[in-house]
Amino acid sequence: MRVLQRVLTGPDECHYLPERQATMENLVVAQLSPEEYEQKMNEGWRKFGPVLFRPVCEVCQECRPIRISVAEFSPSRSQRRALAKNEDLEIRHARPTVDAVRLALYNRYHTAQEVAKGWPEVEKSAEDYAFSFVHNPLPAVEISVWEKDVLRAVVLTDITPSTVSGVYHYYEPECGERSIGTFAMLQTIALARLLQKPWAYFGYWVAACPSLSYKSNFKPCEIINTQGQWESYKP
Repeated sequence: MRVLQRVLTGPDECHYLPERQATMENLVVAQLSPEEYEQKMNEGWRKFGPVLFRPVCEVCQECRPIRISVAEFSPSRSQRRALAKNEDLEIRHARPTVDAVRLALYNRYHTAQEVAKGWPEVEKSAEDYAFSFVHNPLPAVEISVWEKDVLRAVVLTDITPSTVSGVYHYYEPECGERSIGTFAMLQTIALARLLQKPWAYFGYWVAACPSLSYKSNFKPCEIINTQGQWESYKP
């Protein structure tokens, strides 16, 4: 790994727990191997494009990395319903890319989340999207979900020796009755199984944040504890 810059940001209002303050450590890298990034994930780091980040908040340790055991995973009843509702959709795997269709879907999704969940207002340009999801020092796979020729969901993933790591996913807000968000997350596990990876990483889990707490519904899963060790999640 070759680090170009280390930056601390904050304390600022936390996006996940608005009543708290968040401080982030950021690393801008010029080089990063899959092995190095897997080690960094196991130390609590995540990334967008060439920027690695982790929370370093003084009085809060609620952001916990979460991973799902691919071999042991069994979909719940509601997850099986999501699979059944979307069995007509086509799944495609390719390198991440950006175009007008993807950008429009991303921004529709984010606007819907701003209204429904109070997410901060964001509208990505093609350059922003490419920086976060396309220009990547690691092997990466875009999982796209299609209803005939209409794009319904996108899951962006990084590939490391033992993991498929979900970077971000977004979907058509008008497809809520399909449970397409759950369906998209299940495709990350399916890709890990296809690539014979033992783990699917789902980023951060925050118990008190509805936008992140749902991730523990994918079982069995492990969460990094306050001592920095992976342990089985027990609600």
